[in-house]
Amino acid sequence: MELVQEEKELIQNHFTVVVLSYNNEKWVEKNINSVINQDYDNFDVRFVNDASVDKTGKIADKLFKKFREADATGSIVITHNTENVKALSNLYSAVNCSKPGSIIVALDGDDWLANRYVLQQLNEVYQDPRVWITAGSYIESIGGRVIRPKVNDEYWDGNIRHKEWTFSHLRTFKRELFMSINKEDMIDHDGDFYKFTWDRVIMYPMIEMSGPRHFRPVNKITYVYNRENPLAVDRVHREEQLRIEAELKQKTPHKRLEELPESDYH
Repeated sequence: MELVQEEKELIQNHFTVVVLSYNNEKWVEKNINSVINQDYDNFDVRFVNDASVDKTGKIADKLFKKFREADATGSIVITHNTENVKALSNLYSAVNCSKPGSIIVALDGDDWLANRYVLQQLNEVYQDPRVWITAGSYIESIGGRVIRPKVNDEYWDGNIRHKEWTFSHLRTFKRELFMSINKEDMIDHDGDFYKFTWDRVIMYPMIEMSGPRHFRPVNKITYVYNRENPLAVDRVHREEQLRIEAELKQKTPHKRLEELPESDYH
C-alpha cells in the first residue's frame, strides 16, 4: 500500500502594506495597482499621501474607491496629511495603527511591487516562525540592474553599522519588532522624526535585535526601484542623507532579543 504524504497547509500570515507617497502622480497608479492586484487575500493597505501638491491624492482616492467596489473584503486606509512630515513619521503612525501580529511591508510611493505574487512569496518565507525581518532584491526601472542582499556569516561579526549597507528593498518586518525600537533613536536633534534616511534609521536597530537567526534575505526580485523620479531623496537631499548616515553609525547598537514582545497597541 502506497503512503501519500499530505502537504502541510501554509499559514496565511497577515500583511500590512504601508505606502508612503508624496508628489507621485506619474507613478501612483502603477504603485497602487501593484498592491491591490496581489494574488493573496490576507492583507490590508495603509496609504499615506504626505500633503502632496499634485494629483497623487485624487488618483489614489479614485483607484481605491474602484477597488473597494470590486472587492468589499479589501481593507484600505487612506490618510491625507495637511502637512508634509516625511516618511518616517508616517511609517511610525501607520505601524502603530496596524493590526497586532501583522507583517509590515514598506513601499515607497514612486516604486512598485515586481509582480502579483510578492505577498505569496513573502508568506512562504514567514512560514518559519524564526523569521522576524527580511531584506529583498530589487530591479531598477532604467537599465534593469538587479541588487540583492549580501549577507554571509562574517557579516555579523562586529558592528553592522560600519559594514556595507545591504538591507534594501523590499523591506518587511514583524510589527512587534518595529515597536521594540527605542523611539529616541528615531528622533533627530530638533526633537522630530528623522526626515530622511528612514530605511537605515529603522533597519539598523531591527537587524541588531534580530541577528542572523531571525533575519532572512530574499533573493527573488520582489520590488521595482524607480530611477525616473528626478525628486528622489538620494538626488535632491544627498548631503543631508550622508550627514544622517554618519550620525546613525555613532549610535549605540540595540541589544539582541531572545523573543519578540507580545502583540499590543502602543
